Amino acid sequence: MLHIDIICIGRLKEKYLKDAVDEYSKRLSKYCNLNIIELLDEKIPNNSSDKLLCEVKAKECEKISSRIKKDSYVIALDLKRFTIYI
Repeated sequence: MLHIDIICIGRLKEKYLKDAVDEYSKRLSKYCNLNIIELLDEKIPNNSSDKLLCEVKAKECEKISSRIKKDSYVIALDLKRFTIYI
């Protein structure tokens, strides 16, 4: 059976989004093993510099990279650009 890991930074806070994730997870369970991994996001202080933002993104990137299994097929989604990177 297909195994899918969704690795994301931050946790869902809105109940309607949590309910949607639960519903789609239940629907997909017939076709694949779905695992959603929510990693803690790095805290960003107000009025942070571009350098600090880059450092935070690098730390979050390392967190995500460490959870990707060897020989995995990776698809990265970018909400700001609405682009899928394969």
